Amino acid sequence: MSQAKKSLEAMPGAPPSYLKKKTMIKDRVGEVRSTSYVLPTTGHVYGKACQRDGEGAGEVLTTWVAATPSQPKESQRSFVKTNKKALLEGCITAEAQRVYAQDHPNIRFKQVSGKKAESVSVPYQGPFGIGTSGKDESIRPLIEVDYTSFNQDGADYPDLSRLSKKGRLPPPKATIASMGHDVRQRPVEEPKEPWVMRKFQNVKATQ
Repeated sequence: MSQAKKSLEAMPGAPPSYLKKKTMIKDRVGEVRSTSYVLPTTGHVYGKACQRDGEGAGEVLTTWVAATPSQPKESQRSFVKTNKKALLEGCITAEAQRVYAQDHPNIRFKQVSGKKAESVSVPYQGPFGIGTSGKDESIRPLIEVDYTSFNQDGADYPDLSRLSKKGRLPPPKATIASMGHDVRQRPVEEPKEPWVMRKFQNVKATQ
């Protein structure tokens, strides 16, 4: 091993000696370039190994255990209702009401059964939206380009003789701001004589 190669391996972050240089690998016609990394063997499986369960889908379906449904909820005992009925039966004393409650333990609250609210159906009165006015046009003439004329294909410019030109709009009215900026409305300034030094006032200009 040469001294330059030893010094290259000793550098921090340098690749190992068995790796090829990416910039020196030549291209191949119809094939990929040689890799510059140490890749696994041909039979290597990438990813996480899938451990299959010993019980198949058929066994799961045949030995399916259904869940036991829960028992319906029983309403609680109503002591207020029991006391009212005891008074109607003539049980005035506390002892008589206690005996009546022991003899009638099934006086309970009214069982509330939940009912699903029925959705109100919207009355149907035909298709929604605005109906198409006029007769339906076939899409066949549009696909076959029947609405296009190819008579002007050889001309350099299109025929604009049938082009309808709409009238021009009147010019916009002047505003106070626009009239203030209009230079034509300003008074004409009188030309001023150029200032000349007193000692040059009698000197005539020469061409």
